[in-house]
Amino acid sequence: MIYLLSLISAAFVCAIAFIWKMSAIAKENRVKRADFPLRRLGGKEPLNIFFISDIHRRTVSEEIIRGVEEHGVHMVVIGGDLAEQGVPFTRIEENIKRLTSLGKTYFVWGNNDYEVSQERLVRLFKTYGVTALRNESVIYDHCGQIINISGVDDLRLGFADYPEAVRKLCPGAPTLLVSHNPGIHHQIHEEDGIDLILSGHTHGGQIRIGRFGLYDIGGTGMVHQAHYLISNGYGTTRLPLRFGARPETHLIRLMPGQE
Repeated sequence: MIYLLSLISAAFVCAIAFIWKMSAIAKENRVKRADFPLRRLGGKEPLNIFFISDIHRRTVSEEIIRGVEEHGVHMVVIGGDLAEQGVPFTRIEENIKRLTSLGKTYFVWGNNDYEVSQERLVRLFKTYGVTALRNESVIYDHCGQIINISGVDDLRLGFADYPEAVRKLCPGAPTLLVSHNPGIHHQIHEEDGIDLILSGHTHGGQIRIGRFGLYDIGGTGMVHQAHYLISNGYGTTRLPLRFGARPETHLIRLMPGQE
């Protein structure tokens, strides 16, 4: 009996320690670097992008903002799930304020962003000069180089319209496609001329045991001649825990030259 109680106590202590560890991992502040050479990007100046997705309930660390700021960010891209039900709008506003301090900011909707007041969210975007993209493209001028920024609405909720998002691209210009859900990979075609796709949504599985998780770990690759980056995301959903899929933000450098 004493032996059984000792085993139960040890198992309980281990479980508590494991949960504490997962909670600590979920609070990490990481900035990963990624370089993508783009043949159609002219000039000599790289374009520096800070990409963050799946913030959910977290407050973006000032440490991250200060660290990224030192690298001269030209553009910020928020890849959806900036908000979710139950997150105070004061926190959402503080996150927007911190991110827009880095540079021109673009946003696409994720599924959880629709859980909060759209009127209040859009009002915050207007206050802080965030360009929110719903199945549309805009032009960004980088040192005289025109760049297409295309944003697709949430795929999971059925709001995505990829053909509309890329309908008015500037011909011959590099094109950055932003979609919260990486499932958009199945809709693009090589002739669309997409150079880079940025997505999140999956959290890298959030809690993984070895190679096993609900989703694949985030990473980079190529699809239909386009580079892509799928982020593990910065925050968590449901449980504020992570294991095997550390949180991450991204400092991306687009470099002129051969791919």
